[in-house]
Amino acid sequence: MKYDDELQSGFGVYQAYPFYPFLPWEDEKTRDQRRFRELYPMLARCIQPLVEKACDMQEYEGSFMFDEYPDQLMIRRVSRSIYDQLDKSAYQDDLMMQEINGRNWLEDFVTVMLLNEMYSRRCRRRDRRCGGIF
Repeated sequence: MKYDDELQSGFGVYQAYPFYPFLPWEDEKTRDQRRFRELYPMLARCIQPLVEKACDMQEYEGSFMFDEYPDQLMIRRVSRSIYDQLDKSAYQDDLMMQEINGRNWLEDFVTVMLLNEMYSRRCRRRDRRCGGIF
């Protein structure tokens, strides 16, 4: 059946692409996410582009980011590379740079932001693969 025949037979866009109505929903989720990120504290807004760039580099088929159980070592490596890129001199006198119970608070915060971005991308990928049904 040719394209013109499909249009004339009443086999329209919605029948050809049954998941089409879910695309605006994805746009709504993306807009909400962008709005909430604008409300992040200044430190988080400075870190977010580095986290997004790191996730962009890991967003490929077979990436650990999309494994059912992501590798903790890889997560630590990526978060450490993001942490190393930060201009820590701007935060040197800040209490946040102090270690709490032997842990660097800022490095832990970067890891949380990375995990949040990974979760968001996993959800987006799952929605696209399932057509937005789930």
